[in-house]
Amino acid sequence: MRWFLMGLAIALIAAAVYVYYTYTQFAGLQGYVSDETWYAPAAYNILTQVFGYNETLSYPYPNASGISTYLNLEHPPLVKYILALSIAALGYSPFAWRLPGWIVGGAAVVLAYLAGYELLRDRGEAAAVLAGAISAAALIFDPNFWALHGIAMLDAYAGFFALLSLYLLASGRRLASSVALGLAFAAKETTFPLLLPYLYYIGDLEGRPLRRLTYAVFIPAAVYLALSAPLMAHLGGPAAWLKDSFIHMASWDVTSGHIAGNAESQISTPWGWFLNINPFYLGNGLYARVNVAVMILWAALTPVAFLLRDRKLEMAALFPWSIWAALAAVYAMGNTTLFSFYVADFSPMVDVFVGSATVAALVAWDERSRRARRKAGRGRDATKGG
Repeated sequence: MRWFLMGLAIALIAAAVYVYYTYTQFAGLQGYVSDETWYAPAAYNILTQVFGYNETLSYPYPNASGISTYLNLEHPPLVKYILALSIAALGYSPFAWRLPGWIVGGAAVVLAYLAGYELLRDRGEAAAVLAGAISAAALIFDPNFWALHGIAMLDAYAGFFALLSLYLLASGRRLASSVALGLAFAAKETTFPLLLPYLYYIGDLEGRPLRRLTYAVFIPAAVYLALSAPLMAHLGGPAAWLKDSFIHMASWDVTSGHIAGNAESQISTPWGWFLNINPFYLGNGLYARVNVAVMILWAALTPVAFLLRDRKLEMAALFPWSIWAALAAVYAMGNTTLFSFYVADFSPMVDVFVGSATVAALVAWDERSRRARRKAGRGRDATKGG
């Protein structure tokens, strides 16, 4: 426990430095960066038009058609609610709509340490602390998450809540994990495929099918619907919300063309993300690049989790793979305008898996080598005795 607490203290310090450095790099960016053009006004409109809060528009809307009533119904609402709370507290400004993402980034550093530790807890404290430290370091130096958490977009939030659900499930806190899964769903719909690996692992914890469905489906769905209730009321009821938001979202996700004509070179493919092909340019010198080494290690170490027969590591590998596979399926269904910043939706889980699986593989190798040496020693002793 002493080593765990020391590691946690270091992770907290690293998180504070991470948040401060984020502030120094992003606080000075003026205007709307990338899709802040849509999410920040949508958050303000939800605050004032859905919740009826009286907040003066102290910063001009971007120049976009219909922006004064735009609610971003093609994506779930949670992140816009979070931005709206910050806007209510601090006013409508770039600082206000970016600040929550900076806090989420710092929290993600600590969460990565905790998740890495939890995944290897059964292999001893030293291994668990090392896994947590490597996981946190991988997230700190994750260029995709770095760029996305600094501005007001959905992806870093989705990646955070997905990792939170993974951590809580690995630690056996089923109800909290189920709620966190619902929060991930409500952050961005790219996290919906997490339902499949969640069901895969919850089967180890719950023998009764109804309880499995409760944790994997019913509770997350209830969280999602509860968070959508204000929009339902604003739109005129559940049927209107289903048509104007949920079905519209599904149609949006499988349709190509969500990009300006002069940015076609930024379109990328799910397999191209492994080699950082066509990283998306967010503006102001920011690119949604990926850590190629970590992505390749993710693919290489996934079989190791199954060879080790470690259910927690298997789950940690499959959580991000489910999102990647769904995006690949969307591409196959016809939406060929995908972008590298989607990687932030699952890269925190990749960072943690790679950190944990690397240490697990080294521990397994060391244990195997020790057994081999002991066996060889017994063989030599037997020979001498003969």
